[in-house]
Amino acid sequence: MSIFFTVYNSDGESVVQIIEKIKEGDKEVREKFIKDYIPFVLKVLSKDIRETSNLKNCDEYSIGLIAFNEAIEKYDSKKSSTGFNFFSFAEQVIKRRMIDYFRFKSRSRYELPFSYLENDEKSYEERYLRDETGSKFDRIELFQEIKNFNKKLEAFGMNISELYKYTPKHKDSRKMCVGIARKIVENKEIYQKLINKKYLPIKELTKIVEFHPRTLQRNRNYIISMCLIYGNDYEHLRSYLGNTM
Repeated sequence: MSIFFTVYNSDGESVVQIIEKIKEGDKEVREKFIKDYIPFVLKVLSKDIRETSNLKNCDEYSIGLIAFNEAIEKYDSKKSSTGFNFFSFAEQVIKRRMIDYFRFKSRSRYELPFSYLENDEKSYEERYLRDETGSKFDRIELFQEIKNFNKKLEAFGMNISELYKYTPKHKDSRKMCVGIARKIVENKEIYQKLINKKYLPIKELTKIVEFHPRTLQRNRNYIISMCLIYGNDYEHLRSYLGNTM
C-alpha cells in the first residue's frame, strides 16, 4: 500500500508549488524539503529492512535520499492524468532503486523482499521508471560506483546522502564548479595534492582558474565531489546525477 502525504509550508504552498520552486533552483527550499521528509524516506525503507535501529548509517539510507531527490527532479504532475500524488511517486522511485540495490547485493531477483514486488500499478510513472533507467547491468555498475564514491567522500569528511547540501543553487554555478573540477583533474599535480592531502589547494588552483579564492572556498565541497566523480570516471553516476549537476 502506498504512503500518502499532503504537504503545505508556512506560506500555504502545496507540494507541487514547492517542487516547482526547487526545479527553478531554490537550494534552500530543496534542502528543507528533503530534511523535513527524511521520516518519510525512513518509513519507506523500513518496510523491508530488518535492522532499522541504525538505518541512517546504512547504504540503504543514502540510496533512499538519492532516490527521493531523483523523484523531485522527475515528478511532473501535468503528465499524470490521475493527479498522481508526489509521495506515492517518490515511494515508487525509492522502491525501484532499492530493488536495483538488492539485486546488486544478491545478484539474484529471488532474494528480494517479497513486498517490493507486490505493486503492479500500470501508471505512467511506473512505465517511466521501468523503461528509462537503463539495463540491469548499468544499474549494477551504478551502485558499485555509488559505494566507491561514498567511501572517497568519507575520506574528506563528506557523505553522499548530504550531496544536495553541497550543490550550488543556480545551474550556472554548478556548471562553473564542474568546469573547475575538470581543470583540477586535468592538472595531475593539483589533483594528486587534493587526493593525498584531503583539502582543496586554493592557492595553486587560482593559477589555473580565474575565480576569486572566496568563490572557490564557498563551493569547496561541491568542487571536491565533482573532482572525485570525474577523476574516477564514474560514467553512470555522472548520468544519474545529471539533473543536480
